[in-house]
Amino acid sequence: MKKNTIKAFTLVEMLIVIVIIGILIAALMPRMQAAQWRARDVSRKTALSQIQTAIVTYQWDKWEWPGMSWGTATGWMAVTGISAELITAWMNSVPSDPISSNTVEIWSNGEVEAWQYWYLVMKRNWTKNGWFALIAHTEVEWWSNRVVCSGATSIDKGLLKNDNDINQVQLCTSFKFNKGGSDCETTGWNCTYNSESELRYLTVY
Repeated sequence: MKKNTIKAFTLVEMLIVIVIIGILIAALMPRMQAAQWRARDVSRKTALSQIQTAIVTYQWDKWEWPGMSWGTATGWMAVTGISAELITAWMNSVPSDPISSNTVEIWSNGEVEAWQYWYLVMKRNWTKNGWFALIAHTEVEWWSNRVVCSGATSIDKGLLKNDNDINQVQLCTSFKFNKGGSDCETTGWNCTYNSESELRYLTVY
């Protein structure tokens, strides 16, 4: 009498398949994560372009920058969101950072919080309040052009203030990662950073 036999994977074969799948997932995860970082940085760069257009439109219409109060002695308002003012500049909605709900705020003291768009009115050639800068956090070097060192105290460390001349702002063309080091700097075009949290994308107008 002929016996019917069922062909099936043995336990050892199943374990080998599971291990191979695990190795493939472990190899692909960093690449997938890096692609997500790059996609979010592209979104941030696009958002800054949209915000820049709205700010310029607002200035053309109002003859002042959003967040500026020309009736005060300093010509500067307290740190506040400017979303409502940008909406009046034909902006349907103000973009927020891809991993947070933060939109854009005035940046006057050099401090830039995580995952937030910041806007700073600056001077050029000794003319105050004539130009502005926008900045966002970035996650990869590829979409970054500036470093803001942790605890920065000078423009060479990435710190910017309202009274800085926009001509002094240097953008990075190359980066060096020095994890745990102490030489984070933006001096020259070759920037050194100690943590990915110090990477930024800066645009000036």
